[in-house]
Amino acid sequence: MAGEAGARTEAVLAWTVILFRVGALAEVVALNYVGDSGWRRHIPGFGAALAVLGLTSAVVVMACRLRRRPPAGRLVAADAVLTAGVGVGMTVVAAAALRGSGPDFLLPYMLLVSIGIGVCVRTLPGALAATAPLAAAYLYMQAASGFFWLGALPHTIGFWVNAGIAWFVTSLLRRNAAELDEARGQVARLAAEQERARNGRILHDRVLQTLEALVRDGWVNDEQVKRHVAAEARWLRRYVRGEHDSAGNNLVTALEEVVEHANQAGLSVQLHAAGLKSAGVVLPIATVEAVTGAVREALTNVRKHAGTDQAVVHGQARHSDVVVSVLDQGNGFESRGAGMGLRESIEARIADIGGTSVIDSTPGEGTLIELRVPR
Repeated sequence: MAGEAGARTEAVLAWTVILFRVGALAEVVALNYVGDSGWRRHIPGFGAALAVLGLTSAVVVMACRLRRRPPAGRLVAADAVLTAGVGVGMTVVAAAALRGSGPDFLLPYMLLVSIGIGVCVRTLPGALAATAPLAAAYLYMQAASGFFWLGALPHTIGFWVNAGIAWFVTSLLRRNAAELDEARGQVARLAAEQERARNGRILHDRVLQTLEALVRDGWVNDEQVKRHVAAEARWLRRYVRGEHDSAGNNLVTALEEVVEHANQAGLSVQLHAAGLKSAGVVLPIATVEAVTGAVREALTNVRKHAGTDQAVVHGQARHSDVVVSVLDQGNGFESRGAGMGLRESIEARIADIGGTSVIDSTPGEGTLIELRVPR
């Protein structure tokens, strides 16, 4: 996916194609209607032929506007074939009128179309191949008008030169935009690492040492609380060392870490993730972090409010999404009145990565929290 610089570059290229197409159509209309070329009088259906070119140009322009980037190479290649066909057809119809005068009534339009091909087609061989119908049509138009074929070669070569130059400049702009986006990404990652290191030092010097002292120096006598504090201290030390996201984009591994942490905190949690394992689910790191964060909050809610020490975490992969649920048979609550804590810690977290969540609970019948995220 293109970054900010890439998106802006594609938008500029789209406007380039739009302006060239509008300019090409305006030029051919001006030459044949404002000027004194007379072709509109000598070629039956001349206006209709220009209307066809105007319609195809409108399709290209609309594709640019809707996509905010140049249209697909297939579209401009088809447009080049149609333009070549219109040129050949107009030449056939006006064969007698063209004798000794040349077919330059469509040349500016064809040349500017070749520039658009260079912008839209991603490979140089593809751009040159897509330009070939224009060159072939123009050679035929020159021959039909009685001109010596070698006289058409400069313009014919010009089609490929225009397409090649446009392709080179476009490729250079895209490469520069990609390098700029990569540099910005590296700066952002470096800033994040520096911020993590700074926060890590603060957590290590204050919170972590306090937690470890509570366990080590006997300030806590309750064994269950002591185990929980020790587990939190171990997790915090891994966080300070940068090992908190070691699961990366492996959702199963991340869920196993969350369940292990909940078990150490006093819950008895079962994880059923065979479906995720067999499907080999790989998700973006941001999605994994959002899902595991929501599951962690759900299990914390079970421990604090459900009146039970048992819960089940279930994960399954579907065609287009992944579903992870947390179920307990505890006290339950009126889910329609779910508090701000659940909405912020679970619903908003999942919504931020394009997923949905359902909280279904009834007093005395337990709670089911279902998280659905795209694959």
